[in-house]
Amino acid sequence: MSEASTRGPILGPLIVVVAGIVIAVVPYRFQHLLDLIGGGGNAAVGIMLGGAIVACGILAHVKHDFSTELGVVAMVLSILSLFGAFGGLLVGLVLGLIGGNLMLAWKPAPDAE
Repeated sequence: MSEASTRGPILGPLIVVVAGIVIAVVPYRFQHLLDLIGGGGNAAVGIMLGGAIVACGILAHVKHDFSTELGVVAMVLSILSLFGAFGGLLVGLVLGLIGGNLMLAWKPAPDAE
């Protein structure tokens, strides 16, 4: 097997990890503002969703055979983050969708035999 065919997706999981960090940091950092508008209970949900999105990115990099499925999960969790973390002020949502699409579109290189 050549090295190019064994290498998994890199850019998609990296973007998904950044999106998960943004989604997890926003409810933690802006807890006082969420309390004012009545969304204080959703901060824990946002932090858990961000952690799950980071886990999807790391797993897709380690187990690149499952990058398609993990890309779909990352996109769904990014959309659900709208309810728990306001989508990381929409930055995390957009990054999660872009990274999830890159993971979804990745195909292994054909063997050059």
